[in-house]
Amino acid sequence: MTASRISARSLLRETFANLGSRYAPLLLINSPILIFVGLNNFGKLGSAGVAFNIIYWFVVVPLLSGAMIFYTYRSLTKNQVTVGQSLAQSNRRLLQIIAVNIICLLLVCAGFIALIIPGFYVSYRLMFSSYATVIDNSSALDSVSSSWELTQGRWWLVFRSTLLIIFVVFVPILLICLLIDPTGKSVAYQLAANLLGFLAGPSINVYFVLLYQRLRESVAATQ
Repeated sequence: MTASRISARSLLRETFANLGSRYAPLLLINSPILIFVGLNNFGKLGSAGVAFNIIYWFVVVPLLSGAMIFYTYRSLTKNQVTVGQSLAQSNRRLLQIIAVNIICLLLVCAGFIALIIPGFYVSYRLMFSSYATVIDNSSALDSVSSSWELTQGRWWLVFRSTLLIIFVVFVPILLICLLIDPTGKSVAYQLAANLLGFLAGPSINVYFVLLYQRLRESVAATQ
């Protein structure tokens, strides 16, 4: 299989075909997000808000996203896995996942400081760094290198695949939220955006894990 034969539209169809039984477990894994988002939006955290957001973005999000990646990958490759096992694996790899995210953030920021286009380019080249960390138990640096190699010559594929899932998932969410409140300032708008984003999470996760699998297959086929 070559990169040119990986179709974003086929990935989308495959995502919905494979979502079924995986949807509820993935929602369960990601359910703590609702608590943290609710506290952040409506908890009036005051001066504690900065520390709260640091914990949320640098600990909670990496932990839960890692667990979702691991659960999806294992289930798609016909390996039995539970929600608890996925969370445990992500927890074991948490420091490496955090390190990967920090490294990628610094590299992407450096790209944006240089010029806007290099920043976008680097972000898509490093998109799958945490996947190797969780799935293959790779170190942070090896995971970053793995994503860079995986997307070599495939940046445009990753970019247009991302655009497709954004259009299919996030544009309808935005339109629904704007129908609720065109100003985007009401509590109802925030609740709808958070809830719909949460419900869309599993499909987005499956989509990108499938893309990661196809890229790995593509690389293997050329070696």
